[in-house]
Amino acid sequence: MNTKRIIPLILASTAIVALLFGCGDSADIEGEDYGNLLASPAGLVIVEEEHPTGWMRAQCFACHEIRNIHTENRTHLPDEEIDLPGVRAIVRTQGEASCVLCHGDNGVPQ
Repeated sequence: MNTKRIIPLILASTAIVALLFGCGDSADIEGEDYGNLLASPAGLVIVEEEHPTGWMRAQCFACHEIRNIHTENRTHLPDEEIDLPGVRAIVRTQGEASCVLCHGDNGVPQ
């Protein structure tokens, strides 16, 4: 088979796989559960010992799906004190730039 036929075949196969499996946006929202972050040693601020795999990585949404974060109040504080809809609105508006507001810089040089 010549290369002029292989490349379109690969692209078509990739498109079919993407259509069959999708990107996950229609999956149920499960929420990420890291427990009560306020009870961790640095509170909401992420430190290397608690986040070794993602430490110094600026692309938070590469691992943390935006639809699955800030979905449940696990702080044991009253919901009136933890405005999760407001937090989700900030994240939607500001994207990954909003993460540092509460979680620190994750070791990423500013």
